[in-house]
Amino acid sequence: MKTNFLLPMIAMIFAIGMSFATDSVLIDPNQDYVRLDDGSFMPLGKEIDCGIGDSTCEVELPNGEIRPVYDASDPNTPKVGDGEVNQL
Repeated sequence: MKTNFLLPMIAMIFAIGMSFATDSVLIDPNQDYVRLDDGSFMPLGKEIDCGIGDSTCEVELPNGEIRPVYDASDPNTPKVGDGEVNQL
């Protein structure tokens, strides 16, 4: 009977504790990023105007590659916009 109460209580305590252990991502309002093939992020040096919408914001790099735009150097921060490909 005690285990029916104790296990959910321990799980709740661990869940609350882990919520404070996550890293927060700082979004730079003056710069956007693209993710390279090796998983690293390259800063674009400016903020891309993606318009208003729910589509993925993409940019065409000088070498012709089209890549999604991110608000921070984190894969969990994709930028959304009108779906048009922006030129650098």
